[in-house]
Amino acid sequence: MIRSRFSILSKRRLLVFWWTALWSLSACAQELGEGVQVHGFISQSAVHNSDNKVGGNSDDELAWDLRELGANLSWRPNPDWLISGQALARWAGDSDEGELRLDYGFIDRTLIADGDDQIGVRLGKIKNPYGFFNTTRDVAHTRPGIIMPQSIYLDRIRNFLLSAPGAAAYGNHASDRMDCSWSLAALRFDADDADLEQLFLLEDRPGKLVSDTSWIAQVMSEIDGGRWRIGLTLGDVNMHFEPSAGMALLFPLPHPLHLDGGRNRLLPYVLSLEHNTEKYSITGEYSQIKHDSRDYGSSALANGLQRPNTIEAWYLQATYRPTPDWRVYLRRDEVFLDKDDRKGLLVSPGFPGFAKFAKDWTLGVRYDVDSWSFSAEYHKVHGTLWLSPLDTPLSSQKERWDMLLLQAAWRF
Repeated sequence: MIRSRFSILSKRRLLVFWWTALWSLSACAQELGEGVQVHGFISQSAVHNSDNKVGGNSDDELAWDLRELGANLSWRPNPDWLISGQALARWAGDSDEGELRLDYGFIDRTLIADGDDQIGVRLGKIKNPYGFFNTTRDVAHTRPGIIMPQSIYLDRIRNFLLSAPGAAAYGNHASDRMDCSWSLAALRFDADDADLEQLFLLEDRPGKLVSDTSWIAQVMSEIDGGRWRIGLTLGDVNMHFEPSAGMALLFPLPHPLHLDGGRNRLLPYVLSLEHNTEKYSITGEYSQIKHDSRDYGSSALANGLQRPNTIEAWYLQATYRPTPDWRVYLRRDEVFLDKDDRKGLLVSPGFPGFAKFAKDWTLGVRYDVDSWSFSAEYHKVHGTLWLSPLDTPLSSQKERWDMLLLQAAWRF
């Protein structure tokens, strides 16, 4: 009991510290000089699950461990140059424990700015142009819900998806009825992630995944001032597995769990479509990711991992805005680790079939006032592909579960 009270008190002190820090930043943002902008945000969520854990200890109890704190700075010394970066601390269970990190940081050079046309380049740790929302998912106010549609924007591999070191070229063209933008980036994704290994190697193996040169391209169009939005994202993502010396010692040949240094290749595409009116929005995205792995050896485990699969995912969300400050939304969200095995019948020992898919109904409401946003969201989920085994081990996962989220967010 004493320990529990101490933990609650410590969290409250931590939140007071961050609130004070961000408030101080917002107060001095106007004094940093011409061409400099500072913005920040903080969000705190409460989570209650019927089963399983999301963002901390939320299995059949109210959990307060899901929060984000961030600040970003941009400096434009002249119209052609931009330097921008963001630091973030995020708490989301054992997969994110509040370590301060660089979310993104880049230098941007505008090469052409001629009336309706613009072309530029970026270098550094840049946000990945993936679907409608990946480049804005870091701030709670810009998301389509408290949590992203997990079919397309899987939070358990957020660090892998959000940004990566590399270089990108981008451009846009504006006309009377249509604005068209494009980007092409060469990147090295952050592949050294335990959740990424859980997803593609079925568990955290002795060794690590290492990113190789990858590509991602996107074209987006807005018609009639945003009444219609259409997008296509294509990628070629490459990584390889480097087994540690312990792999050979633990599982020497011809052990059935032995793995050589294999390679993984992901070929994703995302189709994005949105229709907006004054009070209604309909947003949908569909994705397939072809996954090929090879060179893991000839053991029983390697043969299972080297079976090609295609990840299929989609969501459809309807949003109603009765007033500018209120919105209500309903979303259907589905993802399958293998589109040819939707029920998860082809599984490895100890890997439940329902861990290969997730199907979710979401009902949410949000109220915005000044710089604040208050949201509530209810999920009814079948399957556990969303879940990080770091928080809820595969042996403890329940196939059907409900989740209630409450969130308060502030930004400046």
